Amino acid sequence: MSGILGQEQVLTPLLNAARNGRLHNCYLFEGPQGVGKKKAAQMVARAAACTAEDLSVRPCDTCQTCRHMLKGSHPDLVEIGPDEGKRTITIGVASAREVIRQTRMHRYAARRRTFIFDPADRLRPEAANALLKTLEEPPDGTGFILVTDRASSLLPTVLSRSQRVRFRLLTEAHLVQDLQSRGIENAERIARLADGRPGRAQALADGELVALDEARSTLLEVLAGSPKDLFSFSESLTKGNKLGRIGWQPTVERYLNILESLLRDAACSGLGKTDFLNGDKRDLVQTWSKALFPHGIERLQAEITKTRDRMELNVNARLLVEPLFAQVASELGKARQSQ
Repeated sequence: MSGILGQEQVLTPLLNAARNGRLHNCYLFEGPQGVGKKKAAQMVARAAACTAEDLSVRPCDTCQTCRHMLKGSHPDLVEIGPDEGKRTITIGVASAREVIRQTRMHRYAARRRTFIFDPADRLRPEAANALLKTLEEPPDGTGFILVTDRASSLLPTVLSRSQRVRFRLLTEAHLVQDLQSRGIENAERIARLADGRPGRAQALADGELVALDEARSTLLEVLAGSPKDLFSFSESLTKGNKLGRIGWQPTVERYLNILESLLRDAACSGLGKTDFLNGDKRDLVQTWSKALFPHGIERLQAEITKTRDRMELNVNARLLVEPLFAQVASELGKARQSQ
């Protein structure tokens, strides 16, 4: 299915509807990150706009409409993301009003015009409310696809106007088979780290695995170091960043994911399981398990959850991670750190 692994069950009826001009006004593509929701939205949009005479090949990706949409240069495929230059990641009412203005204009050349909101859960309430009538009754030949991994964050009024399409995680075996068929090294480890998400697996194969291992080494060094090392590390996360949370959030999220993976492995070790995400650090995992299982793991996981909640409030990165990592170091005891 054009590289969208494992989603044939939901994509086949959508593409058939797009090819035959029977799409719903508004769809909600929901599911975990990295399972192909955005790519699927773009594919459905192309299928609905494609001018190929043979319906079965739409999107053909060779006609003029498809080619421009693939390049991101077709005016009948409009993608709306968070407002640029803002300290918080939101889609504001100004963006919503601009979409409404564009819907009142006649589409350019495609058979169908599509607006894709990604991530739709970043719509501010006033922006979502402004869009309600347009989502329910768009002009002929115009449709919407909302993409999210947090459907519960959307207003009920938006959910009620959307046809929900749920994308699923893949099995680890399915991912391993795909990675191995493409000659990708470390297929088993990548598949386990990807947790059923093909997009995540591809990112890991393309270099994220190396970056992840380097970040893990940095984190372990910091946790085993002095308070000064911890302060310097926390300060480095925001140094030179002028865009607030948008600039440093991916880096902080990477360290939180690493910490969660180590805690998860420590819990598995405590329960007698060996399917570790950090299989190359078994001695370290066992050390963490002895020091933390079970109540220390519970306390630290709760702190990670609080940290993510505070990220939504645009708290300074240093003030976020320094207390968390200081607590991890305290729980473990510096003398018990090893790499």
